[in-house]
Amino acid sequence: MGNGRRAALAGFGRVAELAHAPALRENGVEVAAVAEAEPERRAAAARAFPGAALYADLDALLAAEKGLDFVDIATPPFLHARQALSVLRSGLCVLCEKPLALSESEFDALAAEAARVKRVLWCVHNWAHAPQWRKIHELAASGGLGRLAEIEIQVLRTAPAAAAGPENWRRDPAKSGGGILIDHGWHNLYLIYRTLAPRERDLKPRLRVERVAGAPGAEDEIALSLDFDRTRARLFLSWRALGRANRATLRFERVALELEDDVLCASGALRDEFRFPEKLSQSSAHPAWFSGSLGDFLAALEEPGSGAARENLDEAGFCARIIAAAYALRREALAG
Repeated sequence: MGNGRRAALAGFGRVAELAHAPALRENGVEVAAVAEAEPERRAAAARAFPGAALYADLDALLAAEKGLDFVDIATPPFLHARQALSVLRSGLCVLCEKPLALSESEFDALAAEAARVKRVLWCVHNWAHAPQWRKIHELAASGGLGRLAEIEIQVLRTAPAAAAGPENWRRDPAKSGGGILIDHGWHNLYLIYRTLAPRERDLKPRLRVERVAGAPGAEDEIALSLDFDRTRARLFLSWRALGRANRATLRFERVALELEDDVLCASGALRDEFRFPEKLSQSSAHPAWFSGSLGDFLAALEEPGSGAARENLDEAGFCARIIAAAYALRREALAG
């Protein structure tokens, strides 16, 4: 599966240990080196990858290691764009956890550099590999549902996902780049993007921030609406809910889809019920979903002209633009 690919891993926090490490092994990728600033996490990386060279920072790794195919970036978000740019300039491909960038300018610089050096730049969009969303996108692509009129997604959590260290970087906007919108929002925006008709993906939607709660720059609840040409999308995200849940409603011309964690119901012209072995809200790491995203990335390395990398970047660009616009609206509201 990995076709003898050699990689380095930047960052060895919780998601790297629980999702990236097992998926890299299962896909036949040799992890030759790990860059991790914290000594305790470097020790954990040594246990996960015996024989891998260990470094305190990525620049030292890039200067010393030869024969790598790509770097898998799993550090906190404030490092993503800077590290991805360094990797691309080293002549290597990039697999990066979301968010790929914290601003439109960061994203544009990364996309331009990837094009200049002709290397694959890929953002991990693992929720698209959740069985529930794979089924939704399969049904939407079948053509039998009709035009999508409305999509509404709710993500309810009682707190941010845990971090490997004693302090959770998700609560520090200097490291996270924001609150729940930059975290869960990125995932659900690319799910919305994939569900839209191709002609609407290129449109700039009318965006409204309908509700925000929590500290400025580190919101723990937000509600957005996006009006495209013929489709309205709504997104509600919360870290202050009483319980964990993932819900979605999609209204097409002929069919309505209702997703409640591990059950997807179809009504209208299609009447069916699909049950899944695991709830969407069951955990945070999702190694099987990451493995799916990794598999897509490895396939793109084998066929760089396939267009898959461009499609992934288009999704990431959509997420980056919407999140940046939402935060700009929030700053304007606070200033006014």
